[in-house]
Amino acid sequence: MLHGNRVSVLSLALTSGAVDAFTFLALGQVFTSNMTGNLVLLGVSAGHGRLADAVGSVVALIAFTCGLGAAFRFLGRLTGWSARIRVAVGVELVLLAGLAAVWALAQIPGSVLAQAMNPAPADGSQPAMQDAGQAVAEGVRLAMIAAAAVAMGVQSAVTHRLHTFVGSTTFITGALTSSLFRHLTPGTGEPHLAGLIAVLLALAGGAAVTTLCVWLLPAAAPVIALAGVATALVSSAFVRPPPAPPP
Repeated sequence: MLHGNRVSVLSLALTSGAVDAFTFLALGQVFTSNMTGNLVLLGVSAGHGRLADAVGSVVALIAFTCGLGAAFRFLGRLTGWSARIRVAVGVELVLLAGLAAVWALAQIPGSVLAQAMNPAPADGSQPAMQDAGQAVAEGVRLAMIAAAAVAMGVQSAVTHRLHTFVGSTTFITGALTSSLFRHLTPGTGEPHLAGLIAVLLALAGGAAVTTLCVWLLPAAAPVIALAGVATALVSSAFVRPPPAPPP
């Protein structure tokens, strides 16, 4: 991986795995980083005739696209860890922090948000209140999905502009294909197999740790993704600029 981007890219890969694990397990089986998987889930829902289950996937796809497009417009032709790229990562951090805050509030027993997210069973006397609570809960769920997907769209644009071999920390299939092709076809470029394996392990590790948090300490589950983005932002200060071209 060129120009000292290793820690930053590995941290963002960890974030990608952590966010997908969290939204899939806690927000209704939706991917907000892996749009290929999201489209598969959308097709499965449609095939089963459960289009209502596909709403989260549709929201994630639209939000991811909006985040990606807005970030590309903001970054322009910039490459490397410029000030604007750091601002974009800062926006991602804020979005994930907001998601983490809302999720933590929803885990506090007795809070308004917890009551909305977990309405009491209907007893025949307050059906309107229960319906309202379910509507609020669905709105909050979709808002968290949208925030996570926008953040991942921004991250995809950032890693694309960093010009690392992996291309994007939210889409690893292309990097795996290119790496194996270069490894098996001499003279086609550096395969970066060690770096790719590290990225895959970071992504899987983020998903694994977040899964454990969802089971054992639910309120802290989104913090894993936050830690990854924060680490990437801090480590970017130590990234060496690319060497100047020879005269």
